[in-house]
Parts: sequence; structure tokens; C-alpha cells
Amino acid sequence: MAEITEVRIYKARGDGAVKAYASVSLDNEFVVKGIKVLEGENGLWVSMPSRRAKDGTFQDIFHPASKEAREKIVNAVLEAYREQV
Repeated sequence: MAEITEVRIYKARGDGAVKAYASVSLDNEFVVKGIKVLEGENGLWVSMPSRRAKDGTFQDIFHPASKEAREKIVNAVLEAYREQV
């Protein structure tokens, strides 16, 4: 599993559901941009980068291949976000 070597948090403007954007560096070789920190009814959650398809649905551009990898990224992003707030 790739090592998360850096997480950068960029606060969102305004008071909407999107609280921040994040970029995550993996193994100092790859950077994933466009990760969102959102606030919903059940608290903070993380959305992977996505794009809108022609039918109006959203498709992830980047997504972890396993539940464990997703949890690792989500936890790292939320921890970095909470440290900045």
C-alpha cells in the first residue's frame, strides 16, 4: 500500500457544504488533487475527485482500490483538516 507522504489542506470560501479541498502525495511520486472535505448531516466526510458524466451522474477520477486504502486517505485528510481548523 502506498505511503501518504504529504497532505495539504486548502480552505473553501463561503459557508457551503464544502469546507476544504485537499491534495495528497503518495510515496513522494504521485499527487491526487481535488479531494473535498464536506460537512453533512452526520458530520465531516471526504469525497474523492470526480467529474460529471453526460447522464448527470458523478464518476470518481481517482479512487482507492480497497476499503483499507480509502480509510487511510480519509483519515489522513480529516486529521490534517482538523489540525488546521
